[in-house]
Amino acid sequence: MKIRLLVFAAYAARPLAVLFYAAIKLLRPVQHKITFISRQSDLTPVDFTLLMHELNQQDRSLKIKLLCCSDATRSKRFLGHLRYTLIELWHIANSSAVILDGYALSVSYFPQRKGLYVLQMWHTLGILKRISWQAVDTLGGRDSRVARAFRMHANYSALLVSGEAFREIYRHAFRTARTRIQVVPPPRVDILRKPDMNRIDMLIMQHSEFFARTPLIFYAPTFRDCPEASRRWIADLKALLAVVEARGATLILKTHMRECAGNHDEGMQLPTSPNLIVNPEVDTLDLLVIVDHVITDYSGVAFEAATAGKPLWFYIPDHDDYCKGRGLNVDPVQYMPDACFDDPERLMAALSQASLPSTQQEQFLHAFVQPQEKAGITSAKRIARLVLQSIQ
Repeated sequence: MKIRLLVFAAYAARPLAVLFYAAIKLLRPVQHKITFISRQSDLTPVDFTLLMHELNQQDRSLKIKLLCCSDATRSKRFLGHLRYTLIELWHIANSSAVILDGYALSVSYFPQRKGLYVLQMWHTLGILKRISWQAVDTLGGRDSRVARAFRMHANYSALLVSGEAFREIYRHAFRTARTRIQVVPPPRVDILRKPDMNRIDMLIMQHSEFFARTPLIFYAPTFRDCPEASRRWIADLKALLAVVEARGATLILKTHMRECAGNHDEGMQLPTSPNLIVNPEVDTLDLLVIVDHVITDYSGVAFEAATAGKPLWFYIPDHDDYCKGRGLNVDPVQYMPDACFDDPERLMAALSQASLPSTQQEQFLHAFVQPQEKAGITSAKRIARLVLQSIQ
């Protein structure tokens, strides 16, 4: 019943939304301006920072507006979603281009000017699990009726992918034409390949507690689609932590923003341990530089870890259930079988014997992330040129 009401409201409100936004566009003549919108974080994403810098380098006359507010923050504030959508519409209306790293209601639900250039960069280098239109009507995915009513991922002019192998995957996930998909990795690939070592040295000095026990292991799991799956994941986390403690290592855990592990249910509370550091206020890309190993399951951080040259491991005790539920675009068991484990003891034994990426990992990286074409031609430069050429 709730779904039906939501769908009815979306369709019923659309004519009013069209008229309302048309009035805003009349009041806001187009400028030489780009609006960046993110619902992933309240902080400026690294991709946005790098691209804004490059845009300013290539065109000093360009105006830039940055709008970053996470869904969590919007939900906490009075009429937060409505207020921030109105702010976004106000700036989109007089922009030549909009750059996103995720879905934005203000872009897809409302009819945009014919000449508006909308670039979807997404917020990872790749997608292992099925997302968006691939996952509708699955456990944890959107209801297809809601997705259609809110025009999920509509109005994109271009979409970036990290490698040719992702072109067909993204075409289905975002329901966009292949001709609109550009094979250019997001700007984050630049700092993963060539990190700022002065910044990293300062980070190490500020977080000496990370290095009290070695090796330093970064665990970045994706979210689980229901409370039952989250309870199983936490049980698997406790098993992994017990092995980490026995070996005297440090485990840094960064939970996905959609993970329901913060629930007060006794079976869904995260464990505590001197060997476990939970959600430190350090950017994921910085952590990837300073850690010794990376463990994930079905998260896109796998591609970032491989790009950073860190030994990559997959801890996937629920592999069969996950494949039957949400499903995978890229199955790590197929590409990196020697790095996939359902037993934490065997995982830690393999991890303790490796210090460099395996041949399988190198092949995995080359299959999905395009190498740098020319020295000095960064992804940020290529994307900036693409955007500026499209709005001139």
